[in-house]
Amino acid sequence: MKMITINASIKRPDPELVRQLGEITPSDYGHKLNFQFITASKMKPLFPIETPFAGPAVTVRIPPNDVLSTCKAMDYVQPGDIVVIDASEEDRYACWGEVTTRIAMEKGAAAAIINGAVTDTIAIRDLGFKVYSHSVSPLTTKFYGLGGDINVPVSISGCVIQPGDVIVGSNDGLLVVPKDEIATYLEIGKEAKELDEQNLQDLKVLGADVFLRRLDPLWDSMLEKDE
Repeated sequence: MKMITINASIKRPDPELVRQLGEITPSDYGHKLNFQFITASKMKPLFPIETPFAGPAVTVRIPPNDVLSTCKAMDYVQPGDIVVIDASEEDRYACWGEVTTRIAMEKGAAAAIINGAVTDTIAIRDLGFKVYSHSVSPLTTKFYGLGGDINVPVSISGCVIQPGDVIVGSNDGLLVVPKDEIATYLEIGKEAKELDEQNLQDLKVLGADVFLRRLDPLWDSMLEKDE
């Protein structure tokens, strides 16, 4: 008997809060946080992501060479969701391609995060659907019915993603915002974005030499500690 878990209903956060998260890039958060990131070296966008985005995660965990649970998960996708598939960094069997992309688009999904291989990359690029993947392969998964789980916790690049957590994405990578901590992350993100914008403005006004002098007290303090 196969062990299969399906949670048909998940708690999605307030769409307005999700929209606000999507206005702040993972790189902005990177000035303040050390965890909850999935870097582009692990999960690469198939094509350049011009604007940041955010959406709640619908999660899927699949065997390496079976796509049946991926297709079943599409039944639970709502507009604005992000499909997150944990295929355990499988790099041979592609579990995502043009057909699944078109289904996701018709369901209103905002993006797909594939911890495994994808195929049909040119077609996906031409469709303009945001996809991140661990690898690319011409060899595809099959409909074996080996099992899988839908809307359960998954792990990608050491980052645990719960169903309903908000994925924030940009060309530089991904940030996973726990659904119960959105207000805290928004506060951190807005502060980081304002600081980054202020630094860029200061650099423009002051010039590089004067801007760098602001770091001298920190440098001097570091040297004093080493004495």
